[in-house]
Amino acid sequence: MPTIFTLLIALALGLLVNYLADTLPRTRRLTRPDWWPPAATSLRAYLARPRVWLTMLTAIALAMGLSKVPFTGWPGWQLALILSYCALVVVIDIEHRAVLHEVSIAGVVLFGVIGWLRRGALETLLGGVGGFAILLALYWLGELLGRWLARRRGEPWDEVALGFGDVNLAGVLGLLLGWPAIFGALILATLFGGLFSLVYILYTLARGRYSAFEAIPYAPFLVLGALTLIFLRAFV
Repeated sequence: MPTIFTLLIALALGLLVNYLADTLPRTRRLTRPDWWPPAATSLRAYLARPRVWLTMLTAIALAMGLSKVPFTGWPGWQLALILSYCALVVVIDIEHRAVLHEVSIAGVVLFGVIGWLRRGALETLLGGVGGFAILLALYWLGELLGRWLARRRGEPWDEVALGFGDVNLAGVLGLLLGWPAIFGALILATLFGGLFSLVYILYTLARGRYSAFEAIPYAPFLVLGALTLIFLRAFV
C-alpha cells in the first residue's frame, strides 16, 4: 500500500478512536464531537489535549512501522481494526476506569467475525467462553479476597480487584485469539499487571501515598497480553 494511503488510513482511525473515546463514555451513543458547534469546547482547545495528539501519532507510527516490516498471519485490514479497537478500550479505561458494554458488544461482533474467518466458529467460540470464564473466576476470587482483607482491616469495601468490564473484555479477546491462545494471553496480562503493580506500589510507598485498595485499570494489560501474543506468533 502506498505511504500516502497508509498515512490517511492511520489518521482516519486515530480520529475515530479520539471521537469515540470522547462521546461514548458521555452519551453511550454516536453524537456530535465535543468541539462541534455549538459545544463549549473549541476545536483549538480540543486539539491542545495531549491524548488527542498521542493517539494520532501512535496510529501513524504503528501504521508506518508495520508497513515496513513483514507481518505474517494477519491481513492489514484486520490488524488495523484490531489495533484501533484495542486503542479505544485502553483510552477509555485509563480515562474513565471502565470498559463500556457498548464497546464490548461491538468487540463481540468485530472479533467474532475476524476469529471465525481465521479459525472457524468452534475455536473462536471456545476462546470467547474460555476467556470470559477464566476472568469471571478471578473476578469472584478478587471480590472475596478484597472483602476478607477489608474486614480484617476494619475498613469498608467499595473497590473491586477486577471490574466486570474486564471480564467481558477477556471474552472479546478470546473470540479474537481462540482457544487455547487466550489462556496464554491472560497469563501474559497477569504478568504485565503484576509487574506494573509492584513498580507502582514501590513508587507510592516511596512518596508516602500508598493505598491498599487503589484501583488500577486492568484493560490495558489484557490488551497488551493479547497483542504481545499476536506479534510474537507473527514474528518469532
